[in-house]
Amino acid sequence: MKNVIAFTALAASLISGAAIAASTTELKVTGVIKPPACAATIAGGGTVDYGTIPVTSLNKTSPTKLATKEVPFSFSCDASTKIALKFTDNKASTKVTGLGGPVGAIFETTMMGLGAASGKNIGAYQVTLKQGSFTADGAVVDTLNSPDQGASWYKGDLGTFYTDRWLSWGKTGTTTPVSVKTVSGTLSVTAVIDKTDNLVLISDVPLDGSGTIEVVYL
Repeated sequence: MKNVIAFTALAASLISGAAIAASTTELKVTGVIKPPACAATIAGGGTVDYGTIPVTSLNKTSPTKLATKEVPFSFSCDASTKIALKFTDNKASTKVTGLGGPVGAIFETTMMGLGAASGKNIGAYQVTLKQGSFTADGAVVDTLNSPDQGASWYKGDLGTFYTDRWLSWGKTGTTTPVSVKTVSGTLSVTAVIDKTDNLVLISDVPLDGSGTIEVVYL
């Protein structure tokens, strides 16, 4: 009788231990939500070339505004989406401040660095999305401006890039960015050279502005 009871107790103990040590396995759910990809294109490989500028065409005691250069600008996305454009001045440290007057610029954040030579900054330039030139998916659109990274939008009269604001597009007469798949229009660039009294002109002085236009998904 004792052996039977002992065996029964052991069997119960083994069953109880198996229940406590029940096996588990993990289920993982993975994937990537990917926004539509957009690719921008600036005609001419993204270079705005002023060619050779004779020193005799520049002002000695005041800034010289160069002719505005216009190039086709477009981008396309693989699906319709709301986007904004952000401009970063890659040569910000070379900007000559106070040169906005010739291009009607009120804010310094619309002027970009034009490079330096012989330790002297050369000037500044302004970039705009030419108003009235842009279409989105074949429809005319207004250029919009956001001073607060997309929280609010208003129509930008000149479509000027700022280093601290975003640009986008909306249906004519509206101030809300519209979803787009293709956008095309004209990019305008105007350079201003500092007065030559401030430059070292004993050798060639190459203009060397550089900026990055970044697509931001809204």
